[in-house]
Amino acid sequence: MPNTQDALFRPLELPCGEILKNRIAKAAMSDSLGDGQGNPTKEQIHLYNRWAKGGLGLAIIGEVQPTPDYAEKPGNLVLDPNSHLDNFATLAAQGSANGAKLWIQLGHAGAMAHPPISAPKGPSALNIPGLSCEALTLEEIARLPETFARTAQLAQKVGFGGVEIHAAHGFLLSQFLSPLFNKRTDRYGGKIENRVRLILEILEAVRSKVGPRFPIGIKLNATDQLEGGLDTDDALSVITALDQTSIDLIEISGGTYFPGARSASDAPARGPYFLDFATSARPLTHKPLMVTGGFKT
Repeated sequence: MPNTQDALFRPLELPCGEILKNRIAKAAMSDSLGDGQGNPTKEQIHLYNRWAKGGLGLAIIGEVQPTPDYAEKPGNLVLDPNSHLDNFATLAAQGSANGAKLWIQLGHAGAMAHPPISAPKGPSALNIPGLSCEALTLEEIARLPETFARTAQLAQKVGFGGVEIHAAHGFLLSQFLSPLFNKRTDRYGGKIENRVRLILEILEAVRSKVGPRFPIGIKLNATDQLEGGLDTDDALSVITALDQTSIDLIEISGGTYFPGARSASDAPARGPYFLDFATSARPLTHKPLMVTGGFKT
């Protein structure tokens, strides 16, 4: 029987050629430690330096916004041409101590954007208890790939080791994947091939800016855990589509932050939560898979 501990500490070569020193990763979290203007703080830099010194191979810093327009909360980081790039460079350097890699997660809250600081917009207009938003226009959708790509290029410039596209947990790209929230009748709605289109366009734009050797990951829901939402069959179709791209790592998670959503973390005895889905996804792709949620020591 393979030794799990030995496997965890083996290096992992990504499809782009970059190598993670081991297979222990800290998944992205919205730590809300930004300065309120979108820039890293000393506390945030210290936290990621501690994680790096702890021995992990990869850490991902959550919900870094390409613009301040659709932030999830005031403490999110925003990496755009107006950012304090020196602060981000310090975060990248300190989070890369001890041979660790620090990636930023490219986020867009969409319908979950924080109303006091933005006007929420999603794939379709919503008006449900606790959540309402307007629909993105085709012109607004068309601008998203370049916006994500610009931030990825800035991340590369200041020294981060990679980027992860956030397409899980009910944020914008997850909303596009979910038939519960995506009611569009154009090329971005309907069948799963249309609902995944924006993700593929963003990935292509990011890759064109950062080149072939810079790691790009993506975080996906295995299921929305909502009746009428993204189910495992459609999620597996997304895995199959991503296998034909230049993606370097697919992180598997699940659940949403929408009102009434049930998260897998409601049933901690079932963790790790998404291993069954990862087992089903494994034959569909040669890309490395990362499973998040419910691992306990």
